[in-house]
Amino acid sequence: MAMMIFAVMTIPLIDTIAKWLSTVMAFTAVAFARFVFQSLFLLPAALGPWGLRSPFRAVYLVLGALIATAILFLFWGLTYLPLANNVALFFVEPLLLMLLAGWFLGERIPWRLWAAVGVGLAGALVIIRPNWALYGAASLLPLASAAAYAGYLAVTRAFTQRHAAEDAVGMQFWIGLSAAGLFGLSFLLGPLFGWEAFTLHYWPTGRQWAGLMAAGAVAALAHVLISMAFRRAPASTLASFQYLEILSASLLGWWVFNEIPDRFTILGALIIMGAGLYVFRHEQRTAEDSVTLAN
Repeated sequence: MAMMIFAVMTIPLIDTIAKWLSTVMAFTAVAFARFVFQSLFLLPAALGPWGLRSPFRAVYLVLGALIATAILFLFWGLTYLPLANNVALFFVEPLLLMLLAGWFLGERIPWRLWAAVGVGLAGALVIIRPNWALYGAASLLPLASAAAYAGYLAVTRAFTQRHAAEDAVGMQFWIGLSAAGLFGLSFLLGPLFGWEAFTLHYWPTGRQWAGLMAAGAVAALAHVLISMAFRRAPASTLASFQYLEILSASLLGWWVFNEIPDRFTILGALIIMGAGLYVFRHEQRTAEDSVTLAN
C-alpha cells in the first residue's frame, strides 16, 4: 500500500513537468523524451547476468502503441487544460476498463456496474460542460487518453494472465522502448508528410533537459513501484489509491501554475471517484466471494 501511494502521488509530477515544458517545446517531443529516458533508467534493472532478463514479444509493440497514444493525448490536453481538470477527466479510465473487460476479456458485468459507468460519465460531463466554453474540443483529449490507457491495461491484464511469471521490469522496459521507437519513427516521417506536431523546431536548454530526464526517472520509478505493489497485494485493495493522483495534481497545479479547481471540476471529480470506488468495491466483494466458495 505504501508503494502504491508513493507511486500515484508522484505520477502528477510527470504531468507538471510536461505542462511546463510544453510552453516552449512540442508536447510530442516531451512525450518522446519521457519514454526514452524512462527506458534508459529501467535498462540497468532489466539486465540480467547474460543480457536482458525478459525477451521481446510482439505484444509489447501493441502495448507500446497504446501507452504512447495515451500519453500523447494526455500531454496534448495539458497544453490547454488546467492540470487538475486534465487528470480528473482522465480518471474515467477505470470505468472504461471495466467495459473493455466485459468485451475484450469476456467478464460478466452486472447492471449495477453499468449504472456506475453511467454515473461516472455524468461526472465527466459536469467537468466538460464549463470547460467546453473555455477550451472547446480540447476538453475531450483526456477522455481519449483514458480510452487508450484502458485498452493498454486490458491487453496487459490478458497477457499477464497467460504469462504470470513475466518479469515486470523487463516488460516495462520493452513497452517503454517500443513507445519511444514509435515516437521516433513519427518524428522521422513528420517532415515528409507535413505533420507539424512531429516536426522538431526547438532544442532544449540544460534546465529543460534536466526536466525531461526527471520526467523519465519518475515514470520509471512509479511504474516499478506499482508493479511491485501489485505483486504483494490484491488489485482490489490497491486500485482505489490511484485517485490520490487527483489530489496530488490539484496541489501541484495550485503550487506551480496557480490553478485552483473550480466547483464543477471538484464536483465532477467526486462523482467520478464515487463511481470508480463503487466498481473497485464490487470487484473486491466478488474476489472475496470467490475465495469463500473455493474454501
